[in-house]
Amino acid sequence: MQVHFHRTDGHGGYVVLMRRDDGLNVRMPGYDRRWRVPHDLAHFAAEREFKIEYGVFGSIAAGALFSNMEIVAGRPRFDVRARSRAVIKAHSAEIGLAEVVAGVVHEGVEQDRPLTAVHERLVETWGTLRPGPCPYDMALLRRCLGVLAVLETRWREVGVGQRLALRWEPPASPRRTRAA
Repeated sequence: MQVHFHRTDGHGGYVVLMRRDDGLNVRMPGYDRRWRVPHDLAHFAAEREFKIEYGVFGSIAAGALFSNMEIVAGRPRFDVRARSRAVIKAHSAEIGLAEVVAGVVHEGVEQDRPLTAVHERLVETWGTLRPGPCPYDMALLRRCLGVLAVLETRWREVGVGQRLALRWEPPASPRRTRAA
């Protein structure tokens, strides 16, 4: 899926335009003008690096249309809304996990927190969501923060009316690797 982060103004405004593989172009507004890194960009990096296959971006690629989204081009299937509800329902736990993990990563970047403090917060947050130890170690978190730092640099270079073009590929999850 093609993902374009469009800068809409000089005050942190943006929208995310996505061309899904089903031919639909969808728009998701950004609401977080006060941050230097768009929250949705933190989602993109965290979901990819932590291999969250059906977080926000994976679910959108699979057919989800969240309530703040709109179809801007393409011919929707007759069952586009029913399909969206089914995708969201099937992956609600993973979408919730993506929200929490991306939130921790985004907060860590925005507040310039040390890696160890971000990891402690990640482990603490994991414990509120799932049983067992957090599967995300410091090396993986460091890599994720590094990817987000690169994306932040690229985002800073995007002028008003311009875009940061990315590609969402489903991550090679352990589930998918075993099936292959």
